[in-house]
Amino acid sequence: MLRSRRLLLPGGRIPPISPVSCGHPSLAHFLKHLLGGPAGLSNAAADPCSLTLHFLRNSCGLSEPAAAKVAARVHLRSTNRAHAVLALFRGLGLAGADLARVVAAAPEMLNYRADAILAPKLDFFRRDLGLTDDHIRKTILANPYRSLCYSLERRLRPNYLLLRELLGTDQNARSAVKQSFELIHGNVRSDLLPKVKILRDHGATDAVIVKLVTTHPRSLIHRSSFFNESLAAMKELGVSPSSGIFPYAFGLFARLSPVTWKRRIDNYLSLGWTEELVKLAFVRHPYCMSVSDDKVRRISHFFADKLGWSPEYVSASPMLISLSYEKRLLPRYRVLDILVSRGFIRRIRISHLILGEKKFMEKYVTGYQQTIPEVLEAYRGAGTDSAVTVK
Repeated sequence: MLRSRRLLLPGGRIPPISPVSCGHPSLAHFLKHLLGGPAGLSNAAADPCSLTLHFLRNSCGLSEPAAAKVAARVHLRSTNRAHAVLALFRGLGLAGADLARVVAAAPEMLNYRADAILAPKLDFFRRDLGLTDDHIRKTILANPYRSLCYSLERRLRPNYLLLRELLGTDQNARSAVKQSFELIHGNVRSDLLPKVKILRDHGATDAVIVKLVTTHPRSLIHRSSFFNESLAAMKELGVSPSSGIFPYAFGLFARLSPVTWKRRIDNYLSLGWTEELVKLAFVRHPYCMSVSDDKVRRISHFFADKLGWSPEYVSASPMLISLSYEKRLLPRYRVLDILVSRGFIRRIRISHLILGEKKFMEKYVTGYQQTIPEVLEAYRGAGTDSAVTVK
Protein backbone atom coordinates (compact mmCIF):
# COMPACT_ATOMS: atom_id res chain seq x y z
CA MET A 1 0.00 0.00 0.00
CA LEU A 2 1.36 3.33 -1.02
CA ARG A 3 1.95 5.85 1.70
CA SER A 4 2.17 9.53 1.03
CA ARG A 5 5.56 10.90 2.04
CA ARG A 6 6.63 14.43 2.64
CA LEU A 7 10.15 15.71 2.42
CA LEU A 8 11.67 17.16 5.54
CA LEU A 9 13.29 20.54 5.45
CA PRO A 10 16.64 21.04 7.14
CA GLY A 11 16.20 20.74 10.89
CA GLY A 12 13.41 18.22 10.52
CA ARG A 13 10.72 20.79 9.74
CA ILE A 14 7.74 19.70 7.66
CA PRO A 15 6.89 22.00 4.75
CA PRO A 16 3.31 23.35 4.68
CA ILE A 17 0.82 21.84 2.28
CA SER A 18 -0.25 24.28 -0.44
CA PRO A 19 -3.95 23.96 -1.20
CA VAL A 20 -4.96 23.11 -4.73
CA SER A 21 -7.09 25.99 -5.94
CA CYS A 22 -8.96 26.92 -9.12
CA GLY A 23 -6.22 29.41 -9.79
CA HIS A 24 -3.82 26.50 -10.47
CA PRO A 25 -5.64 24.24 -12.95
CA SER A 26 -2.44 22.59 -14.16
CA LEU A 27 -1.68 21.28 -10.66
CA ALA A 28 -5.23 19.99 -10.32
CA HIS A 29 -4.94 18.09 -13.60
CA PHE A 30 -1.54 16.70 -12.53
CA LEU A 31 -2.99 15.30 -9.31
CA LYS A 32 -5.93 13.87 -11.20
CA HIS A 33 -3.62 11.85 -13.48
CA LEU A 34 -1.32 10.92 -10.59
CA LEU A 35 -4.14 9.55 -8.46
CA GLY A 36 -5.80 7.81 -11.35
CA GLY A 37 -9.37 7.54 -12.57
CA PRO A 38 -12.20 6.11 -10.48
CA ALA A 39 -10.06 5.51 -7.39
CA GLY A 40 -8.90 9.15 -7.17
CA LEU A 41 -10.63 11.87 -9.11
CA SER A 42 -12.88 9.55 -11.08
CA ASN A 43 -14.62 12.32 -12.95
CA ALA A 44 -14.90 16.10 -13.15
CA ALA A 45 -17.46 16.14 -10.36
CA ALA A 46 -14.77 15.01 -7.93
CA ASP A 47 -12.75 18.13 -8.73
CA PRO A 48 -14.93 21.29 -8.53
CA CYS A 49 -12.08 23.42 -9.85
CA SER A 50 -11.60 21.29 -12.94
CA LEU A 51 -15.35 21.01 -13.48
CA THR A 52 -15.80 24.77 -13.20
CA LEU A 53 -12.98 25.57 -15.61
CA HIS A 54 -14.17 23.00 -18.11
CA PHE A 55 -17.73 24.34 -18.01
CA LEU A 56 -16.67 27.98 -18.31
CA ARG A 57 -14.49 27.22 -21.32
CA ASN A 58 -16.61 24.71 -23.20
CA SER A 59 -20.19 25.64 -22.31
CA CYS A 60 -19.91 29.39 -21.70
CA GLY A 61 -17.30 30.22 -24.33
CA LEU A 62 -14.77 31.93 -22.05
CA SER A 63 -11.12 31.95 -23.00
CA GLU A 64 -8.74 29.98 -20.79
CA PRO A 65 -7.37 33.09 -18.99
CA ALA A 66 -10.88 34.50 -18.51
CA ALA A 67 -12.17 31.14 -17.27
CA ALA A 68 -9.35 30.89 -14.72
CA LYS A 69 -10.16 34.40 -13.45
CA VAL A 70 -13.89 33.74 -13.20
CA ALA A 71 -13.36 30.32 -11.58
CA ALA A 72 -11.88 32.09 -8.57
CA ARG A 73 -15.35 33.56 -7.94
CA VAL A 74 -17.57 30.53 -8.42
CA HIS A 75 -17.30 26.76 -7.83
CA LEU A 76 -19.65 24.34 -9.56
CA ARG A 77 -20.39 21.12 -7.71
CA SER A 78 -22.72 20.09 -10.51
CA THR A 79 -23.52 21.42 -13.95
CA ASN A 80 -27.27 20.74 -13.80
CA ARG A 81 -28.19 24.20 -12.53
CA ALA A 82 -25.59 25.90 -14.70
CA HIS A 83 -26.92 24.24 -17.86
CA ALA A 84 -30.46 25.29 -16.95
CA VAL A 85 -29.28 28.90 -16.48
CA LEU A 86 -27.57 28.90 -19.88
CA ALA A 87 -30.66 27.42 -21.51
CA LEU A 88 -32.73 30.25 -20.04
CA PHE A 89 -30.28 32.86 -21.35
CA ARG A 90 -30.14 31.27 -24.81
CA GLY A 91 -33.93 31.28 -24.93
CA LEU A 92 -33.71 35.03 -24.38
CA GLY A 93 -31.37 35.36 -27.36
CA LEU A 94 -28.05 35.57 -25.51
CA ALA A 95 -25.31 33.57 -27.20
CA GLY A 96 -21.64 33.62 -28.13
CA ALA A 97 -19.68 36.61 -26.86
CA ASP A 98 -22.78 38.10 -25.22
CA LEU A 99 -23.39 34.97 -23.18
CA ALA A 100 -19.74 34.81 -22.14
CA ARG A 101 -19.89 38.45 -21.11
CA VAL A 102 -22.91 37.87 -18.86
CA VAL A 103 -21.33 34.82 -17.21
CA ALA A 104 -18.03 36.63 -16.66
CA ALA A 105 -19.81 39.60 -15.06
CA ALA A 106 -22.03 37.57 -12.72
CA PRO A 107 -20.79 33.95 -12.55
CA GLU A 108 -22.65 33.30 -9.29
CA MET A 109 -25.81 33.01 -11.38
CA LEU A 110 -24.59 29.61 -12.62
CA ASN A 111 -25.44 28.22 -9.20
CA TYR A 112 -28.93 29.77 -9.16
CA ARG A 113 -32.05 27.73 -9.71
CA ALA A 114 -33.17 28.98 -13.09
CA ASP A 115 -36.82 28.03 -12.55
CA ALA A 116 -37.11 29.51 -9.05
CA ILE A 117 -34.85 32.59 -9.18
CA LEU A 118 -34.13 33.78 -12.71
CA ALA A 119 -37.27 32.82 -14.66
CA PRO A 120 -39.60 34.74 -12.27
CA LYS A 121 -37.48 37.88 -12.77
CA LEU A 122 -37.73 37.60 -16.53
CA ASP A 123 -41.49 37.11 -16.21
CA PHE A 124 -41.62 40.24 -14.02
CA PHE A 125 -39.70 42.21 -16.63
CA ARG A 126 -42.12 41.10 -19.32
CA ARG A 127 -45.47 41.27 -17.54
CA ASP A 128 -45.07 44.02 -14.95
CA LEU A 129 -42.52 46.25 -16.68
CA GLY A 130 -43.77 45.60 -20.22
CA LEU A 131 -40.27 45.01 -21.57
CA THR A 132 -39.66 43.12 -24.80
CA ASP A 133 -37.07 40.34 -24.91
CA ASP A 134 -34.84 42.64 -26.95
CA HIS A 135 -35.03 45.33 -24.25
CA ILE A 136 -34.44 42.74 -21.52
CA ARG A 137 -31.42 41.41 -23.36
CA LYS A 138 -29.92 44.90 -23.72
CA THR A 139 -30.62 45.63 -20.06
CA ILE A 140 -28.87 42.46 -18.93
CA LEU A 141 -25.86 43.14 -21.15
CA ALA A 142 -25.59 46.68 -19.75
CA ASN A 143 -25.25 45.36 -16.21
CA PRO A 144 -25.78 41.62 -15.67
CA TYR A 145 -25.35 41.71 -11.91
CA ARG A 146 -27.74 44.55 -11.18
CA SER A 147 -30.30 43.23 -13.64
CA LEU A 148 -30.52 39.68 -12.33
CA CYS A 149 -28.82 39.30 -8.95
CA TYR A 150 -31.02 41.55 -6.79
CA SER A 151 -33.96 39.97 -5.01
CA LEU A 152 -37.26 40.10 -6.87
CA GLU A 153 -39.40 40.27 -3.75
CA ARG A 154 -37.13 42.43 -1.59
CA ARG A 155 -35.87 44.93 -4.19
CA LEU A 156 -37.26 44.82 -7.74
CA ARG A 157 -40.99 44.46 -7.12
CA PRO A 158 -41.13 46.86 -4.12
CA ASN A 159 -39.37 49.54 -6.23
CA TYR A 160 -41.90 49.10 -9.00
CA LEU A 161 -44.82 49.37 -6.60
CA LEU A 162 -43.37 52.59 -5.16
CA LEU A 163 -42.98 54.02 -8.66
CA ARG A 164 -46.53 53.12 -9.59
CA GLU A 165 -47.83 54.77 -6.44
CA LEU A 166 -45.77 57.90 -7.13
CA LEU A 167 -46.61 58.17 -10.84
CA GLY A 168 -50.22 57.06 -10.69
CA THR A 169 -50.35 54.43 -13.45
CA ASP A 170 -48.55 51.30 -14.64
CA GLN A 171 -47.86 53.03 -17.94
CA ASN A 172 -46.07 55.92 -16.25
CA ALA A 173 -44.04 53.54 -14.10
CA ARG A 174 -43.06 51.52 -17.16
CA SER A 175 -42.06 54.64 -19.08
CA ALA A 176 -39.80 55.72 -16.22
CA VAL A 177 -38.14 52.30 -15.98
CA LYS A 178 -37.47 52.25 -19.73
CA GLN A 179 -35.63 55.54 -19.32
CA SER A 180 -33.54 54.24 -16.42
CA PHE A 181 -33.52 50.65 -15.18
CA GLU A 182 -31.72 51.93 -12.10
CA LEU A 183 -35.16 52.82 -10.75
CA ILE A 184 -35.82 49.10 -10.40
CA HIS A 185 -32.55 47.85 -8.98
CA GLY A 186 -31.63 51.01 -7.04
CA ASN A 187 -33.10 52.37 -3.83
CA VAL A 188 -36.17 54.38 -4.79
CA ARG A 189 -37.18 55.10 -1.22
CA SER A 190 -33.89 56.73 -0.20
CA ASP A 191 -32.61 58.10 -3.53
CA LEU A 192 -35.70 59.29 -5.38
CA LEU A 193 -38.49 60.08 -2.93
CA PRO A 194 -36.58 62.68 -0.83
CA LYS A 195 -35.78 64.68 -4.00
CA VAL A 196 -39.42 64.50 -5.09
CA LYS A 197 -40.41 65.98 -1.73
CA ILE A 198 -37.94 68.86 -2.20
CA LEU A 199 -39.40 69.61 -5.62
CA ARG A 200 -42.91 69.65 -4.18
CA ASP A 201 -41.73 72.01 -1.45
CA HIS A 202 -40.48 74.32 -4.25
CA GLY A 203 -43.85 74.30 -5.97
CA ALA A 204 -43.62 71.41 -8.44
CA THR A 205 -47.03 69.97 -9.25
CA ASP A 206 -47.84 66.28 -9.57
CA ALA A 207 -47.97 66.68 -13.36
CA VAL A 208 -44.47 68.20 -13.41
CA ILE A 209 -43.06 65.43 -11.22
CA VAL A 210 -44.64 62.71 -13.34
CA LYS A 211 -43.23 64.25 -16.50
CA LEU A 212 -39.77 64.64 -14.96
CA VAL A 213 -39.59 61.06 -13.66
CA THR A 214 -40.89 59.57 -16.91
CA THR A 215 -38.59 61.59 -19.19
CA HIS A 216 -35.46 62.32 -17.15
CA PRO A 217 -35.38 60.01 -14.11
CA ARG A 218 -31.58 60.03 -13.97
CA SER A 219 -31.69 63.67 -12.91
CA LEU A 220 -33.31 62.52 -9.66
CA ILE A 221 -31.16 59.49 -8.86
CA HIS A 222 -27.80 61.22 -9.21
CA ARG A 223 -25.89 62.35 -6.18
CA SER A 224 -27.64 64.99 -4.08
CA SER A 225 -24.98 67.56 -5.03
CA PHE A 226 -25.94 67.29 -8.73
CA PHE A 227 -29.59 67.64 -7.85
CA ASN A 228 -28.98 70.74 -5.72
CA GLU A 229 -26.82 72.35 -8.42
CA SER A 230 -29.48 71.73 -11.06
CA LEU A 231 -32.21 73.16 -8.87
CA ALA A 232 -30.13 76.27 -8.15
CA ALA A 233 -29.41 76.68 -11.87
CA MET A 234 -33.13 76.57 -12.70
CA LYS A 235 -33.74 79.36 -10.20
CA GLU A 236 -30.95 81.44 -11.75
CA LEU A 237 -32.32 80.85 -15.26
CA GLY A 238 -35.81 81.77 -14.17
CA VAL A 239 -37.37 78.34 -14.72
CA SER A 240 -40.02 77.77 -12.08
CA PRO A 241 -40.56 74.20 -10.78
CA SER A 242 -44.27 74.70 -11.41
CA SER A 243 -43.82 75.47 -15.12
CA GLY A 244 -44.42 72.94 -17.87
CA ILE A 245 -40.90 73.42 -19.26
CA PHE A 246 -39.25 72.57 -15.92
CA PRO A 247 -39.03 68.76 -16.41
CA TYR A 248 -37.17 69.20 -19.70
CA ALA A 249 -34.93 72.07 -18.59
CA PHE A 250 -34.04 70.45 -15.27
CA GLY A 251 -33.52 67.02 -16.82
CA LEU A 252 -31.33 68.32 -19.64
CA PHE A 253 -29.22 70.52 -17.37
CA ALA A 254 -28.63 67.64 -14.93
CA ARG A 255 -27.44 65.47 -17.79
CA LEU A 256 -24.69 67.86 -18.89
CA SER A 257 -21.44 68.22 -17.01
CA PRO A 258 -20.35 71.77 -16.05
CA VAL A 259 -17.56 71.56 -18.64
CA THR A 260 -19.99 70.59 -21.41
CA TRP A 261 -22.48 73.27 -20.38
CA LYS A 262 -19.82 75.98 -20.55
CA ARG A 263 -18.51 74.71 -23.88
CA ARG A 264 -22.01 74.79 -25.37
CA ILE A 265 -22.54 78.38 -24.20
CA ASP A 266 -19.14 79.45 -25.54
CA ASN A 267 -20.01 77.87 -28.88
CA TYR A 268 -23.16 79.96 -29.19
CA LEU A 269 -21.28 83.09 -28.14
CA SER A 270 -18.72 82.49 -30.89
CA LEU A 271 -21.57 82.54 -33.41
CA GLY A 272 -22.77 85.99 -32.39
CA TRP A 273 -25.24 85.05 -29.70
CA THR A 274 -25.32 86.85 -26.36
CA GLU A 275 -25.63 85.11 -23.01
CA GLU A 276 -29.13 86.52 -22.69
CA LEU A 277 -30.13 85.02 -26.04
CA VAL A 278 -28.72 81.62 -25.03
CA LYS A 279 -30.62 81.79 -21.75
CA LEU A 280 -33.90 82.68 -23.45
CA ALA A 281 -33.41 79.95 -26.05
CA PHE A 282 -32.78 77.35 -23.37
CA VAL A 283 -35.89 78.35 -21.44
CA ARG A 284 -37.98 78.09 -24.62
CA HIS A 285 -36.43 74.87 -25.91
CA PRO A 286 -33.95 73.22 -23.50
CA TYR A 287 -32.81 70.66 -26.05
CA CYS A 288 -31.00 73.36 -28.02
CA MET A 289 -28.23 72.76 -25.48
CA SER A 290 -28.07 69.04 -26.24
CA VAL A 291 -27.15 69.61 -29.90
CA SER A 292 -23.52 68.98 -30.75
CA ASP A 293 -21.24 71.98 -31.23
CA ASP A 294 -20.52 71.04 -34.86
CA LYS A 295 -24.20 70.82 -35.74
CA VAL A 296 -24.95 74.16 -34.06
CA ARG A 297 -22.19 75.81 -36.10
CA ARG A 298 -23.31 74.20 -39.35
CA ILE A 299 -26.97 75.16 -38.92
CA SER A 300 -26.15 78.67 -37.69
CA HIS A 301 -23.97 79.33 -40.74
CA PHE A 302 -26.74 77.96 -42.96
CA PHE A 303 -29.32 80.31 -41.43
CA ALA A 304 -26.98 83.29 -41.69
CA ASP A 305 -25.54 82.64 -45.16
CA LYS A 306 -28.54 81.25 -47.02
CA LEU A 307 -31.49 82.84 -45.23
CA GLY A 308 -29.99 85.96 -43.69
CA TRP A 309 -31.35 85.13 -40.27
CA SER A 310 -29.72 86.75 -37.23
CA PRO A 311 -29.12 85.05 -33.85
CA GLU A 312 -31.93 87.19 -32.41
CA TYR A 313 -34.34 85.84 -35.01
CA VAL A 314 -33.29 82.19 -34.57
CA SER A 315 -33.27 82.35 -30.76
CA ALA A 316 -36.97 83.19 -30.82
CA SER A 317 -37.58 79.67 -32.25
CA PRO A 318 -34.66 77.61 -30.88
CA MET A 319 -36.29 74.31 -31.89
CA LEU A 320 -34.82 75.11 -35.31
CA ILE A 321 -31.41 74.13 -33.92
CA SER A 322 -32.67 70.62 -33.18
CA LEU A 323 -33.95 69.97 -36.72
CA SER A 324 -32.00 67.66 -39.00
CA TYR A 325 -29.91 69.54 -41.53
CA GLU A 326 -29.88 66.74 -44.12
CA LYS A 327 -33.44 65.47 -43.69
CA ARG A 328 -35.37 68.66 -42.91
CA LEU A 329 -33.58 71.96 -43.47
CA LEU A 330 -31.74 71.34 -46.73
CA PRO A 331 -34.59 69.58 -48.62
CA ARG A 332 -37.07 72.28 -47.66
CA TYR A 333 -34.66 75.06 -48.50
CA ARG A 334 -34.24 73.69 -52.03
CA VAL A 335 -38.00 73.54 -52.60
CA LEU A 336 -38.75 76.91 -51.04
CA ASP A 337 -35.87 78.60 -52.85
CA ILE A 338 -37.40 77.53 -56.17
CA LEU A 339 -40.80 78.85 -55.12
CA VAL A 340 -39.28 82.18 -54.09
CA SER A 341 -37.39 82.49 -57.40
CA ARG A 342 -40.63 81.84 -59.33
CA GLY A 343 -42.58 84.33 -57.24
CA PHE A 344 -44.97 81.86 -55.64
CA ILE A 345 -43.90 82.83 -52.11
CA ARG A 346 -42.24 86.04 -50.98
CA ARG A 347 -39.59 84.62 -48.69
CA ILE A 348 -38.68 81.62 -46.53
CA ARG A 349 -40.05 81.83 -43.00
CA ILE A 350 -39.49 79.85 -39.82
CA SER A 351 -43.02 78.46 -40.16
CA HIS A 352 -41.98 76.75 -43.41
CA LEU A 353 -39.29 74.77 -41.61
CA ILE A 354 -41.25 73.70 -38.53
CA LEU A 355 -44.42 72.74 -40.44
CA GLY A 356 -45.31 69.03 -40.18
CA GLU A 357 -43.92 66.78 -42.88
CA LYS A 358 -47.27 65.74 -44.36
CA LYS A 359 -48.58 69.30 -44.55
CA PHE A 360 -45.34 70.58 -46.09
CA MET A 361 -45.43 67.91 -48.78
CA GLU A 362 -49.07 68.63 -49.60
CA LYS A 363 -48.71 72.40 -49.65
CA TYR A 364 -45.29 73.00 -51.20
CA VAL A 365 -44.25 69.82 -53.06
CA THR A 366 -47.24 67.94 -54.48
CA GLY A 367 -49.20 71.20 -54.43
CA TYR A 368 -46.81 72.78 -56.95
CA GLN A 369 -45.63 69.63 -58.75
CA GLN A 370 -47.89 70.10 -61.76
CA THR A 371 -46.84 73.72 -62.21
CA ILE A 372 -43.16 73.32 -61.26
CA PRO A 373 -42.03 69.68 -61.74
CA GLU A 374 -38.57 70.51 -60.39
CA VAL A 375 -39.82 70.81 -56.78
CA LEU A 376 -40.15 67.04 -56.33
CA GLU A 377 -36.70 66.37 -57.72
CA ALA A 378 -35.24 69.15 -55.58
CA TYR A 379 -36.90 67.73 -52.47
CA ARG A 380 -35.73 64.19 -53.09
CA GLY A 381 -32.22 65.09 -54.16
CA ALA A 382 -31.42 67.77 -51.63
CA GLY A 383 -29.52 65.45 -49.31
CA THR A 384 -26.93 64.55 -51.95
CA ASP A 385 -26.73 67.69 -54.06
CA SER A 386 -23.54 69.63 -53.41
CA ALA A 387 -24.87 72.81 -54.98
CA VAL A 388 -25.96 74.07 -51.58
CA THR A 389 -22.99 74.44 -49.28
CA VAL A 390 -22.48 76.01 -45.90
CA LYS A 391 -19.39 76.82 -43.95
